[in-house]
Amino acid sequence: MLAYLRRILPFLSILILVAVAYDGYIFYSRWKWRQEAAHARTDAEAERDRKVIAAIGGTGFQIRNFYASPLSVRQGQAVSLCYSVSGATTLHLDPPLAEVYPAFSHCVQASPRQDTEFKLTATDSSGHTATAKVMVRVAH
Repeated sequence: MLAYLRRILPFLSILILVAVAYDGYIFYSRWKWRQEAAHARTDAEAERDRKVIAAIGGTGFQIRNFYASPLSVRQGQAVSLCYSVSGATTLHLDPPLAEVYPAFSHCVQASPRQDTEFKLTATDSSGHTATAKVMVRVAH
């Protein structure tokens, strides 16, 4: 029996080594596939994000919109001042009404007592500024 084991031991050792190598290859290939799939998902998400950013005006600094709705009101009625900015770090509304902040779309309410020109000033991280104005007429 011992002689028999000595004869087949080298073959069994080779067979075990082949099985371990095959299992190692299977584990490695599955790991590699998961890594490639994760990179592909990340790349696809980044491409979708780039398309969304391009669709809403890109990463450039600008005041995309600034408007009042309605443009004329009776005294005491409210208007919505709406704006859209991209690439801005700070905003200032003059005359000040409510907190304004960089947003793709945001509105604040105003109830002017007289004809009023509202001025929106945006500043980017480099210190560049952009301004936009809108006039609201008030009927007495």
